Amino acid sequence: MPETTIGWIGFGNMGRRMVRRLLENGVHVVGFNRSPDKMFSHPHLRTASSAKEVAERSETVFLMVTDGKASGELIFGNGGIGKGARPGGLVVNMSTIAPGDAQAEAIFLKEKGVDYLDIPVSGSVVPAEKGELLLLSGGDPAALDRVRPCLRHLGKKVLHFGATGSGMKAKLVINLLLASHVESLVQTVLVGESMGLDTARTLEMIMDSPLSTAFYQIKRNNLEKRSYEKAFSVNLMAKDLDLLCETLLKNRTPAILPWQLETHFRELAGLGHGEEDVSVLYEYFRDRILGK
Repeated sequence: MPETTIGWIGFGNMGRRMVRRLLENGVHVVGFNRSPDKMFSHPHLRTASSAKEVAERSETVFLMVTDGKASGELIFGNGGIGKGARPGGLVVNMSTIAPGDAQAEAIFLKEKGVDYLDIPVSGSVVPAEKGELLLLSGGDPAALDRVRPCLRHLGKKVLHFGATGSGMKAKLVINLLLASHVESLVQTVLVGESMGLDTARTLEMIMDSPLSTAFYQIKRNNLEKRSYEKAFSVNLMAKDLDLLCETLLKNRTPAILPWQLETHFRELAGLGHGEEDVSVLYEYFRDRILGK
């Protein structure tokens, strides 16, 4: 395999788009996914049979998986990265997991002579396809410098927040703002509807006002058509808000908003909307505000 080869574990909604960015820019990849049907063919992509094999065949391994449970199994497990990682190697976890879990993974790998970075991303499938994600990093700055050539294909900017786990903290914080933006937008539109205002015209007013955001522009079509094709799922938002609440509880941070939002998204998932886009929160509040 060429020296430019990196390892990639996780070919889900985001991961496969990020891998395509690397492949299209000449990076050779050894990949593994727990569900093999999500893998795809490319001249520069080779398939491994386990996370262990990925680590054996590449100096730098990226993870982009659903949650801390999956991440932990792929690092600590018998067929995991820890069994195959080379001394002097590097693991870059781009999943969103608890900051404490990231720290535990880093300690485990450090004992094997392997560096670790937590670099979760802000942005969904469209920025992933365009290489315009915002990358939120925690860990050793020297290790970050090693992986910057790959990261430039994935994101528009890398923000380094400090020690291991701080990238995960930053991701949970920005997703709090994301959740609050969703809720503010759908409730504003629904209050307008309750007063007899046309939904499309209300959205036009918001988009033409100084309060408009790029995020609102993206979600406008979802609300007008009441169609919620997944960009960032309710399940993932509920999971991230859960992690934030757990972190705040450990830090004894008094904050009300995260718990309120977590309750709404958790209930929405329980109603069967977990794999729809977060903008489906419109339906959750439509029942409550309009009684429909």
